Amino acid sequence: MSLVRDWRSAKKRYDAAHTRAKQQIRGLSTRLSAVEYYLKALRDNRLGDAAHMRRIDAYLDEFTPESIDRINTELLRELDSLTAVEARPQVGIERALAVLEQILEAAEELMAKGDVSPVQWGQYREVYDRSAHRLMDAGDAFEDFINKRANLEDKLALRLDHATILKKINQRSRAVHDYLKCNEISG
Repeated sequence: MSLVRDWRSAKKRYDAAHTRAKQQIRGLSTRLSAVEYYLKALRDNRLGDAAHMRRIDAYLDEFTPESIDRINTELLRELDSLTAVEARPQVGIERALAVLEQILEAAEELMAKGDVSPVQWGQYREVYDRSAHRLMDAGDAFEDFINKRANLEDKLALRLDHATILKKINQRSRAVHDYLKCNEISG
């Protein structure tokens, strides 16, 4: 599987989790509104007023004066964890991966041909370095995003996918470096 396809797959999984979280937040907002209404009625001593309580009639079996604070705390905690699955920033990782992958493929073709021309490899090194720096810059912005609430399952999965892609790049780059070293090509 290519690096770009791997990244797109990882992005798709995280973006789906973000969409699910947004949908769950909408459902949670209704329950939180009902809890707030119940708490206000409890403070105003209006729990016995059937007309007033009709607005949250669907929740009256679930809510009690003893359990409402616990329910409120649980809902707020759940809301907090769902809002942490924020939108993924567009930092240019996919574009940088596409360019870097093309460069690695070109290097692998040169290796397959047995090319030891210093001119060819000098061009490779220059283009590779620029692309690697672009990927590192995009990775820095991505790390800022991923490090906020990094213990969340969806962010952790995205981080692991990103690390796997970087490991593949490292392996392919190492193979090229070893070829250059073995053939005593400077650069």
